Formats: sequence, C-alpha cells, structure tokens
Amino acid sequence: MSEPFEDVSRWPVSRYFREVVAAQPDGRVLLFFGRSNIPVGVLILLSLLFAPLSENLAVIHAVLFLGMPLLGFVWFLKDMPSPTLTAFESVIREPWQRMVSVALQLFVGLLPWVVLVDAFVR
Repeated sequence: MSEPFEDVSRWPVSRYFREVVAAQPDGRVLLFFGRSNIPVGVLILLSLLFAPLSENLAVIHAVLFLGMPLLGFVWFLKDMPSPTLTAFESVIREPWQRMVSVALQLFVGLLPWVVLVDAFVR
C-alpha cells in the first residue's frame, strides 16, 4: 500500500519556509535577502515618514526593499514543482535550472542595494 501523501499546499507558511524553501539553494538566497532587505525597507520607510535622514533616499528605495523579496518569492514558487511533486524536486529540476534560479534570486536580492548605492554615488 502506498504511503499517505501530505499536501504541502496546506502547510502553514512557517513550515513551508523551513522545510521546502530553506532546503533549496535558491530558497536559501531568497531567505537571506528577505531577512536583510525587508528590515532595511522598513527602516527607510520609517526614516522617510518621521525624520528624513538623507535627500538621496526616496520612496522608490523603500518599495524596492519591500517588494523585491515578494517578487523573489513569487519567482521561487513559479520555479518549484507542484506541491504533489515537491519531494521529487531534485529529480525534476536539472542543476542548470537551479543555478539559473539562484542567479535570478541574487539579481532580485541585490537590485535594491545597487539602486541605493547608485542614488548615493550620484
């Protein structure tokens, strides 16, 4: 008799992040930049609202820091197989597909920093 299948789509978000996202190389990049970019975005937004620290900071910086992790998560979900096949991800996705996903997650994670540095360099 086959083993009962546990539907990943019914998991709480924290368990999905812990067991599915953190197990993938592109997921680890996503989690790292999410943990660093979201707090920076909140700090930029708060500084713009209450005490503008710099004229180079704009709302676009806060939007990039808060929005790009969400875009990266949507990209991660698009690249991952359906919940019924998540356990077979290592068979379904080729190594080059994982490398492309990691490169795209790096791009999405680093873009807000590049825009921020460019604003201060000009």
